[in-house]
Amino acid sequence: MKKQYKVGIYCRLSVDDASNSAKAKNDIPGDESASIENQYEILSRFVMLNGWIEVKTYRDDGYSGGNFQRPGFLEMLEDARHGLINLILVKDLSRLGRDFVEVGRYTDVIFPSLGCRFVSVLDCLDSEGDNTDMLHFRSLMNDYHLKDLSGKIKSVLYAKKKSGQYLTAYAPYGYRKSDEDKHRLVVDEEAAAVVREIYRMRYSGMAYGKIAAALNEKGILSPRWYWELHYGKKGSCKYSKLWAYATVKNILNDTVYLGIVTQNRTGSRSYKDKTMIQKPETEWICHENAHEAIIERELWEAVQEKNRAVKQQVVNHAVPLPALFTGKLVCADCGHPLVATRETQRRKNGTSKRYVSYICSRFTTTGHSTCSWHRIYEISLTTLVLNEIKAHSEMVKQDEAAVLDKLKRQLLSESTAKQEDSKLEISRLRRRIRELEHMAAKLYEDKVSGAINGDTFSVLIQKSEQERIQKADRLDALLAEERKVQQEVENIHQWADTIRRYLDLQELDREIVEELIDHIEIGERSIIDGQRHQDIKIFYRFVGMI
Repeated sequence: MKKQYKVGIYCRLSVDDASNSAKAKNDIPGDESASIENQYEILSRFVMLNGWIEVKTYRDDGYSGGNFQRPGFLEMLEDARHGLINLILVKDLSRLGRDFVEVGRYTDVIFPSLGCRFVSVLDCLDSEGDNTDMLHFRSLMNDYHLKDLSGKIKSVLYAKKKSGQYLTAYAPYGYRKSDEDKHRLVVDEEAAAVVREIYRMRYSGMAYGKIAAALNEKGILSPRWYWELHYGKKGSCKYSKLWAYATVKNILNDTVYLGIVTQNRTGSRSYKDKTMIQKPETEWICHENAHEAIIERELWEAVQEKNRAVKQQVVNHAVPLPALFTGKLVCADCGHPLVATRETQRRKNGTSKRYVSYICSRFTTTGHSTCSWHRIYEISLTTLVLNEIKAHSEMVKQDEAAVLDKLKRQLLSESTAKQEDSKLEISRLRRRIRELEHMAAKLYEDKVSGAINGDTFSVLIQKSEQERIQKADRLDALLAEERKVQQEVENIHQWADTIRRYLDLQELDREIVEELIDHIEIGERSIIDGQRHQDIKIFYRFVGMI
């Protein structure tokens, strides 16, 4: 019996193709077949002429051929994995992509592994035919086109940067883009006044964090929020409204406030790899007096001198080793990590002792204007964690079965009822999937025998397949939940095997912390009935909080 093909039509239009189509509107010759709709019309007609079943159309409008992380393309691959389609149809090979290596990987490896036939109409290429010799050559030419296009775009952008045009998407805080020329900066007086105040505070000797705190106390919005309210979508900004240490530091070190535009600091590795890298300073493009300065040269230089002095103080100190609990402590109130600080306490007898403590990072970066200290000394926390590890180890040694039983009950008590419902649903889903598979086989038989026509078959088989995929996805999710619960039970045994080794633990080190601790929540210290209290919750790897 002739194989029935369920076709997924794939259409792509890049920005470059879109510009060609737009040219046609001004009676300039352009490639009209490049448009999404025209691609679809050509391919839909081709499906009909071949007697195939058109199942679904996937569209990526405005996506480069060098980028394979396109929503329509990824959706098509997912449908192919689930068997919804078994033939992928494109107008020409460049619609699939312009990266020679990636196109070859999909046509030679991935599509065949998914059981998918691949057909490119205008190239007369068919993965099941004997005309695939030209496929890799055409793909190589498409890849060359992408490289050539990338080079031309970079040349144009480089020329614009050399001419002094400002090409960054957003204007720096204190400026806005000119209404007459979007590639030129003009002063935003409201924000510029804040920038001048920041420089004056720094000149007077204030630290970055203290400046951030002063701005937050005055209710001045962070640069992200200021831009959103004045030039964006009016209040939809996902970033914090608060000023932070790093934001102030960046403003106090940026030459843009002297009227200097510095561009070409970063770039991608190649036309295939979009990872951004820092370029050497010799490749930077600088233009002085490109726009009106906000800060006078004398003030800017004086501030830079203070910045350099502070930086040198840091350099002169030896780089400290990572603290024992770095990366493991979390603020119980704001959820931000705690960071290690080192301090030296002088004693009356002339000696000194160095201590490590941890404080909320959000509290420090906002200049003490948000959250609170949540301070805890490493020596105190080490004693607490050490004693708890030894206590758990002792319990496992004394009665491991009881400990495991308690942890399993703690794990399963929350999901027992849910598990029963899940098992019933899994049974129903498996039964329904079998029914749908039998229905699909019967529909094919009816179509071959002439009991139903082609149009009716297409509608019914698509509806049946969509339901089967939906049920299969739900079944996979439920089975994954079951496997997760089983894994968590296994994790309990693994934790017991690990904790048992530390019955005689005398000293805590970083390796043990990494092996046993997932994270520790640190609450704020308080005084209750004259006693100091601090809520600390230890979450172990594999089992969580015990």
